[in-house]
Amino acid sequence: MNRRQFALGLGAAMIPAMGHAYPSTAYAPATWPDLRDAGNTVVLNFRATWSITCQIKHELITAALADTPAYGRLSFVDVDWDTFGPSVWAERLKVQRRSTLIAVQGTREITRLVNQPYDRSIRNFLDQALVG
Repeated sequence: MNRRQFALGLGAAMIPAMGHAYPSTAYAPATWPDLRDAGNTVVLNFRATWSITCQIKHELITAALADTPAYGRLSFVDVDWDTFGPSVWAERLKVQRRSTLIAVQGTREITRLVNQPYDRSIRNFLDQALVG
């Protein structure tokens, strides 16, 4: 088997894992005020579909939710980096790069995690978000 066949096979093997996702809402400026003001802790996930780091982080969040049902009390909002990364809203939140997670309750930021696609970091972030 040559490298190309191996890489194609590996990519095909990963497709089912990438299809399984945690429950989230896509960010939209029109619906953000309702999500923000609902009283829940909201996790904003600034991500790009083309980013390997964002994909790893996405899979780690999915696994953490499967292992720890309490994380299901958090509301997840996926923010498309390519669309909203250069926005005034992201600037106000001081988001400077994709692969940023921010937990907020109302207008108060609880915790933030930037570019750390590691299981322990993700779980610590989610634990802090729960404590709020």
